[in-house]
Amino acid sequence: MIFDQNFKRLEVIKESVKLEDLNINNKSFVGYWMSSNQRVNYNYSLNESLKLAKKLKVKHKIFFIYDAKQYNSLPRHRNFMLNGLKEVNNQLTSLGHQLYFYTYSESLMKSILKNCISLVVDLTYTNRAKKYQKNVLKNLNLNIYSVDNLYLPVKRVSDKQEYSAATLRKKYYKELDNKLHIHKFEISSLLKEVNSLKTENCCTDLINKEINFLKIDKFIDKKIINISGPLSAEKVIENFIDLNFNNYEEISSNPEYIESSTISRFLHYGQIAPTQIISKLNKNISIEHPFLEQLLIRRELAYNFTFYNDNYNNHKSLPNWALDTLDTHLKDKREYIYELSDFEFAQTHDKYWNAAQIQLLTTGYIHGYMRMYWGKKILEWTPGYKDGIEIALYLNNKYQLDGRNPNSYVGILWCFGLHDRAWRERSIYGKIRYMNDNGLRRKFDIERYVNFFNQRDLF
Repeated sequence: MIFDQNFKRLEVIKESVKLEDLNINNKSFVGYWMSSNQRVNYNYSLNESLKLAKKLKVKHKIFFIYDAKQYNSLPRHRNFMLNGLKEVNNQLTSLGHQLYFYTYSESLMKSILKNCISLVVDLTYTNRAKKYQKNVLKNLNLNIYSVDNLYLPVKRVSDKQEYSAATLRKKYYKELDNKLHIHKFEISSLLKEVNSLKTENCCTDLINKEINFLKIDKFIDKKIINISGPLSAEKVIENFIDLNFNNYEEISSNPEYIESSTISRFLHYGQIAPTQIISKLNKNISIEHPFLEQLLIRRELAYNFTFYNDNYNNHKSLPNWALDTLDTHLKDKREYIYELSDFEFAQTHDKYWNAAQIQLLTTGYIHGYMRMYWGKKILEWTPGYKDGIEIALYLNNKYQLDGRNPNSYVGILWCFGLHDRAWRERSIYGKIRYMNDNGLRRKFDIERYVNFFNQRDLF
């Protein structure tokens, strides 16, 4: 085995034939199924598949499978992803390779993997993705390996679900020896050393054809979903580092910075990696910097959660203390109760909440601090917390450009007690952390936020 398994980045899904016993001929190739890591550089999966192809002295094939039913999302999501894939293909083409783009069918994998002797795939972290990948791979008779692309592999940090950021942080810092590790990880030279499999597949034309089928919802700003891909992501993060990194602690809890770019959508589709972002930072940056707390500890705590908890998308994943207190206050009188459509189209009595929902509809994003308020009020204005979780996840997954991401699931469930502690007991919330509009007014100029996200011509 040529892989470094001590780092726990690679997992053997199936290895029916030892590498030295593979039946190799001039048509043989190693394949990489690109899925959650839609980039070239800082892609551990691509790196491992290229190393394997070089070791075996065979050609290499990179492909993407497009399955609209699997995504089950608004066209805004697919438009963003597909535009990003065009950038990936352009990068690969400049390095003598290409991205093969296929529309899924049950017979697809056997046909495109004929003569493939080993396949590398991206590790998945949610049940939905795990089941889909398993179903696609189940009838393939070849060696299959998955690769973890987190900054620290999920299994290396912990072998169980962590209770909170504090428990994960302790293990994480120990693995890093309390130091931020910055390194370059570009694989352009390796791409040039390995020959690409050449067959007919005009990736850009096929992707444009799928984009033309999409009917984008009327709310989203089209400029946002058209700025996509690894090169675009890199420009956004470089701009962020130049302008906002040093005052990140202030802007991260202040929605007045409504024009600052978010990188969550790029991270969700794997168009940029934490390793790549960190490579652009000063080597003297403390590992405890608030931005790194979010990028590494909080983000990878979320991946730990969805990887080890099958109920990551429902109320059953909440800690016992949260379930107990929410059940105790289930019959408390609610001053307001709203239907899904009231929430979806920002028709509540609360102009602050409505502004956050309008930000979600028009940008595919809610500022982190406002998303906490947004989620807390859904808890307060629904008949029960189970209804609240369902509505919050529905809206998040439908409109948020990083929806259905581990970070996104945890962001919602945190509003209901996940990864938090018990607070002073009150009506409806029980011991769940409470937020109100007085806190918004004290913390920043909430009226500026409301005025920016008004309801002009939306409905």
